[in-house]
Amino acid sequence: MTRPRILFVINEDWFFQSHFLPWAIAARDAGFETVLHAARGPAAERIEAEGIKVVAAKAARAGLVPKNLMPAARQVMGLVEPARPTLVHAFGLHGMAIASLARTMSGAFPTVISVTGLGFLAASRTPAKRFASGALALAARSALDGNRTVWLTENPSDAVTMGLKRALRAGRVVQLGGAGVDIGAFTARPPLARPPLKLALVARMIRSKGVDLAVAAVGALRADGLDVTLTLVGAGDPLNPRAYTAAELAGFAASPGVTALGARRDVAAILREHHAFILPSRGGEGLPKALLEAAACGLPAVVTDVPGCREFVVEGTTGTIARPDDVASLAEAIRRLHAGEVDAMGQAARARVSDGYSVETVTATVLGTYRTLTAPRAGM
Repeated sequence: MTRPRILFVINEDWFFQSHFLPWAIAARDAGFETVLHAARGPAAERIEAEGIKVVAAKAARAGLVPKNLMPAARQVMGLVEPARPTLVHAFGLHGMAIASLARTMSGAFPTVISVTGLGFLAASRTPAKRFASGALALAARSALDGNRTVWLTENPSDAVTMGLKRALRAGRVVQLGGAGVDIGAFTARPPLARPPLKLALVARMIRSKGVDLAVAAVGALRADGLDVTLTLVGAGDPLNPRAYTAAELAGFAASPGVTALGARRDVAAILREHHAFILPSRGGEGLPKALLEAAACGLPAVVTDVPGCREFVVEGTTGTIARPDDVASLAEAIRRLHAGEVDAMGQAARARVSDGYSVETVTATVLGTYRTLTAPRAGM
């Protein structure tokens, strides 16, 4: 009997490996043939070692212009074989756009869409950019949505922003605990002496993550006499239009109280050396995996009032919340954390992430969705 195929469509192989590889492994173990369509990079060998075929995407990552995505859409069409039941799982706006083009040209196939945050759709500051990205999302949604499509979201706001009213009414929107976190690998930190208050920011070094805001807030607090430090963990992202320049990153690293470590593999160990996590996002998040990892390590968080972050962090209980794009508000949120019971908030954060956000719980939900959509006469 021909095994059903799951075709994962995403922009970068490293993003798939870091966030979603456990889902593919679970699908493989459940009897599915698993194929990844993505830009081929260093992560491809690790993915292929798990028995997952990697097909190098023909679409450039930069831009979502339909004519540039058409070669990738044709690839996806070729991987959806009539003789083999195939489910397409597309991730983010890039994957959604490719899947929508393929489905428009080839007809309906079972589809799972992971809304991993709305990226520039949510974080854009100009009306023109918001309109253009919104129009793209509307077109892709219209082509994809139907009885054989399930939307996986990471916060309650994105489905509303995407206009998924029909899918919500039909029960075809499933909210996950992000990508899930390995509770066993990210264990609670021991008590740490203070001062200083040690903050860690783990993220790609792009403007939407608010790294500049964190550096400025810490600088203002230090100038006001508060003993606080900031560690930046993460690489730059030259292909991202919101990336910080090399000069900006060098400026962050040279700021008083700031240490920049770049990309690191030992994130869990680094987190456990800090009192708290900080992510002053400007928006566009789904549910940041680093936020979950920090909580699993027993770190409370200072975040901004944007979707994904504001639903996970409970003000005064598991962290503090600031207004977006506001250095003064962010500095005040750090002050509130500093004045509070940091260790108790960290324990509460660990308890929160252990309830519904583990990789095992999230993966089981995703696998159940695959089975439902590939069952005979599947329909939602």
